[in-house]
Amino acid sequence: MNGLLDALYEVCSVKKTTKELWISLDHKYKAEDAGTKKFLVAKFLNFALVDSKLVVNQVQKLQLTIYRIFVERMIISESFQVAAIIEKLPPIWNDFKNCLKHKRKEMSVEDLIIRLRIEKDNRGMEKGSTK
Repeated sequence: MNGLLDALYEVCSVKKTTKELWISLDHKYKAEDAGTKKFLVAKFLNFALVDSKLVVNQVQKLQLTIYRIFVERMIISESFQVAAIIEKLPPIWNDFKNCLKHKRKEMSVEDLIIRLRIEKDNRGMEKGSTK
């Protein structure tokens, strides 16, 4: 304990045995871990795609949250990820959303992102041709 910082020494020196210290630290970090997991789940569930930003960029941000969930050893299947992304599409994408929901073949997140990019490009061409 000679090499510890003063603040850390004060925390550790209160415990009489190493087992007490271990239990104390274990409880502390398990509580922090549970809090992190709950925060990430809430962030995932509350994530909403909006019309004012590029959908593909927003999906990539959602994928970062999914990755952080994975790092915390919580597993979300790829089919659930795809369904969640489709469901979170903004209202202006409802026709495309319904089309994706009726596809029988399962798709990967990567396939979905490709379809979203194609749809975004098609929407851009339609806007350009109506001017």
